[in-house]
Amino acid sequence: MKETLSDVIDNFKNLKVLVVGDAILDTYVNGSPDRVSREAPVMVFNVHEQEHYCGGAANTAINVAALGAETYFLTVLGKDSSSRELIDVLKKNKVNTDFIIRDKGRTTIAKKRIMASSHMLMRIDEGTTTAITDSCEKELLQKIGEVYEKVDAIILSDYGFGVITNQLIEGIKEITCRERKALVADGRDVSRFKILHPDAVKPNYEETIKLLHIDKAHQKRDEQIAGYAKKLHEITGANKVAVTLDADGVLFLEKGKEPYKIIAVPQDNKKAIGAGDTFTSALALSLASKVKGEVAAEIAAAAAAVVVQKDGTICCTNSELKAYFTAVPKYISQVDRLSEIVNDLKKQGKKIVFTNGCFDIIHKGHITLLNKAREAGDVLIVGINNDNSIRKLKGPERPINNLDDRLTVLAGLQSVDYLIAFEEESPVHLIKQVHPHVFVKGGNYTETTIPEAALLKKLGCEVKIVPYLEEHSTTHIINKIRDINHEVEIEVSANEFSKAGLN
Repeated sequence: MKETLSDVIDNFKNLKVLVVGDAILDTYVNGSPDRVSREAPVMVFNVHEQEHYCGGAANTAINVAALGAETYFLTVLGKDSSSRELIDVLKKNKVNTDFIIRDKGRTTIAKKRIMASSHMLMRIDEGTTTAITDSCEKELLQKIGEVYEKVDAIILSDYGFGVITNQLIEGIKEITCRERKALVADGRDVSRFKILHPDAVKPNYEETIKLLHIDKAHQKRDEQIAGYAKKLHEITGANKVAVTLDADGVLFLEKGKEPYKIIAVPQDNKKAIGAGDTFTSALALSLASKVKGEVAAEIAAAAAAVVVQKDGTICCTNSELKAYFTAVPKYISQVDRLSEIVNDLKKQGKKIVFTNGCFDIIHKGHITLLNKAREAGDVLIVGINNDNSIRKLKGPERPINNLDDRLTVLAGLQSVDYLIAFEEESPVHLIKQVHPHVFVKGGNYTETTIPEAALLKKLGCEVKIVPYLEEHSTTHIINKIRDINHEVEIEVSANEFSKAGLN
């Protein structure tokens, strides 16, 4: 099953997807209020930096691209600086923006958040939220028809900001009738898409109870919604309805089948934005890959689970999604896949730390090393010698624990983010691929005496040495066990000698 899921996710790279909907430019203005203005009794906010992200349907498009598919995005923006910033972010994330319409009569929707020490002081919203003009509508339909011929799936992402009009939906119906392709709709009112008979719609819980005109339940929300499955299919015209229930997981309703509940994986981090867009993206790609409905929902839920572990408006990559379904999720089996993950993390501004070792019998010294390494950056990658490599270094009686056992133990440590095994005695090849910001070494070395010193200097990598703790090493533990066994053997022999009356 794991190989099948991996194949499905790999196939995302062969797909083409069209995303249509409302785009939002999310800007985070980071700074500090450092003095009172002379003009008025207000604080002066000193700007340190501005970061731009895509929200709304634009975030859905970025998520589709991150999962590996060739992505086309269609929307209507203004002819302003916000539209230029938004298009720039889309292009950097490998989204095709050639068909985006820019209307000088509209203002691009932008949400500017004023941030100080991770606290939001104010949000400034601007942009046109009324329906697009008739001429824009006609042009958008013409472009949808043109791109639709090229793609395997279409996602309609309606945030209620005027791009997806009733007339546009009517026009899309005519286009999709010519050739049926996977169609997934997401929006505040998914009943608007009923005439399209979508393959799937994805309302959240609040949107679902509004559709059904029922009161909010404070517990057993899945059971409440499951009782309205037939009505939801009628209201939405969809064959599949995925109701996202945040911490309570997902309720997947498919015509002719029993409700399917997906339990959410508990997460401490609740700062992620746009996990619903991630779910929609992965669901559409999975359905375009012709998998069963519940399998598509599981893949989509997994992609969302990856995202909620991160901060901000973030996406799930193809490699991260495949890793989620491995027996040891933190273990990356291929160097190329690790390189992809590292490149994505670096784009997010993450500081990468690398360390390595045998980690044969985990002890206090290992935990100290890994904790210190994790404190040195944002993401810790651990290179672990495979069994053959340890035999070369330590002799034929080692390792005590095989690679699978060692990986499983290390994966359970909170300090470790990713694991990768290597065959060589030194992880030089891995260091070249990962190109970490920080390299952490355990032992009584200096920056110049460690075996990898020349390479690290060439890469401009910071080096941190964590000294060994006295009497905390695998070799010391093994010798101590041998000494105890030897003492026991002597005592047993003495007792046997005594019983034989030979003392």
